[in-house]
Amino acid sequence: MKRVKNEDHFDIVEDHYFTATELEKSSAIWPVRLGMDISKTSCHVGPKAVPYFYLIFVLDGQAEFIYKQKKYHVQKSDLFCFFPHLAHEYYTDQENPLQKVWIAFEGPKSLALLERIGIKPCTPFLANAVSEEVTGLISNLFSIVNDNSRRDSDLSRLITLHQIFEELSRNTSDTLRNSVVSSDYWLQQGKDYIDMHYCDRITIEQIAEHVGVDRAHFSRKFHSTFLISPAKYLQNLKIDEAKRLLEQTTYNLSIIAQSIGYTDMSTFSKAFKKTAGIPPREHRFRHQARQEFHTPTLSM
Repeated sequence: MKRVKNEDHFDIVEDHYFTATELEKSSAIWPVRLGMDISKTSCHVGPKAVPYFYLIFVLDGQAEFIYKQKKYHVQKSDLFCFFPHLAHEYYTDQENPLQKVWIAFEGPKSLALLERIGIKPCTPFLANAVSEEVTGLISNLFSIVNDNSRRDSDLSRLITLHQIFEELSRNTSDTLRNSVVSSDYWLQQGKDYIDMHYCDRITIEQIAEHVGVDRAHFSRKFHSTFLISPAKYLQNLKIDEAKRLLEQTTYNLSIIAQSIGYTDMSTFSKAFKKTAGIPPREHRFRHQARQEFHTPTLSM
């Protein structure tokens, strides 16, 4: 536990960081940070971004949060979520200092669990969501973290975090839970994942799991948004990279196939012809012929 006084914007009462164990990483989500602070009055924090999901539980005071150019007035018992790598900022009240607890977490089902409690990138705020039962569970979580003699504290942390989500979910109305889901965040996250890992042997199932939704839902949303299926988009990236390697290197087809995630040359050749219209050898031959045609000859 850290106790820090007279920070620029707030006094930190407690601040804990966790290194996730293998048990925790096998779960839907796991905690990475837990803390409590009291913000100074009339201060401005941000804009800044965080690397994890952060649930902010307002215990007392007031503030104005700004997220994705939208303002939210928060007060005691309200709940707010910061999403990773998306900037936020807030202004504290002149007379009522903001006292809050934060729980940072990550995991493959983070977005799915947040949706269970009515939190989405387009709706990161819930009014009057922090009940006495929720604050009691948060208090239990602090007790677990501060008990250095406790065995299997990772399991206790994991259980209590899920209990907090369960209690928040219990108080979430069906109308809020079943409202239209904003796909802009997780869908872009899935597309970014494809852009980064298309040369690896990734599958659509793995991509969907990475963003916390099922394969069918991911494929439908991807196609409706980008007007192409994720499988076709993935294959196009692979073939575009194969074309570049065919044109700019002397690698044989087997090496090119492996470098873009195909297990054998036959599968690669079929995929290339289906996408490009000609076999990879023919593509290289035509490119070389064009280069020779456009290369000027020196006259004597």
